[in-house]
Amino acid sequence: MRKRIICGALTMLAFIQSPAHAKADGFKCPKAIAIAIQAGFTKKDLPKLDKIVYRESRCNPKSVGYNRRADGSVWSIDYGLTQINNYSWITYLRDRNIIKKSTDLLHPFTNMKAARALYNYSLQNGGDPWRQWRTSGSGSYRG
Repeated sequence: MRKRIICGALTMLAFIQSPAHAKADGFKCPKAIAIAIQAGFTKKDLPKLDKIVYRESRCNPKSVGYNRRADGSVWSIDYGLTQINNYSWITYLRDRNIIKKSTDLLHPFTNMKAARALYNYSLQNGGDPWRQWRTSGSGSYRG
């Protein structure tokens, strides 16, 4: 538990103090991009990822989105920087020991690690690695 608290504090510190090079690259969400690099995203992934993080959460790691049925009841929740859906991905991410519960996705590094796992999942299954973040009905991601 102590190790988890310390790791969490260090990641939040990194989120607050992003490297100068991320800002110099013109990213809308430079703090998130700095963490994405730590989570395994490559330099070529960063422009698209920055657009996704900005569109999904406006760079807010504590962003929560509720998906509702026609009657107004909540059927799923999207969490964190990349708005990962708990209904679609919770079991997959738990099985890979990335999260224990959905709210773990509100931690910036954990969210980026989970996003990278979903990216890899799509690549391994022959799909567009950004499929999870496509615009409704578009078939692919639009920034």
